[in-house]
Amino acid sequence: MSEPIDYWREIVRRGVLAVGYSLQRTVGEPILAAELVQPQEGLMLRAAYATIEMHKLAGVETGTLVHAARRRLAAALEVSSAARELAAYQDLLTACLWAEVADDPPRRLESLAYPHEE
Repeated sequence: MSEPIDYWREIVRRGVLAVGYSLQRTVGEPILAAELVQPQEGLMLRAAYATIEMHKLAGVETGTLVHAARRRLAAALEVSSAARELAAYQDLLTACLWAEVADDPPRRLESLAYPHEE
C-alpha cells in the first residue's frame, strides 16, 4: 500500500517541475537560465517562482551538491538534452526547496517567491 500524498511536498515537487532551464550565451561562460515552462497559477506559480530563487541561490553557493548538479546540467546542455542531469538537478532542488519551506510551507513559499510577485 502506498503512502498518502503530502500536499505541500507535492506543491513543491510540481513547482520544481514547472521550471525549465536553457543556456543563454553571453560574453564568457554561458548562463543557465531558469523560466516557467508553461503558465502556472496559484500555489503552483508561487512554488515555481520559489524554485527559480533556489536556482539562483544554487549558482552562488559553491561547494554544495545542488551547485555541482547545476554545473553538470549546464555542461550537459551544451551537447545534449541532458535528461539525466536535469532529473538529478530537479531532485536536489526539490530537496533544497522543501528543506527551506517545510516548517511553514505557505509563508515560506510566499517569502521565497516574493521577488517575482507584484
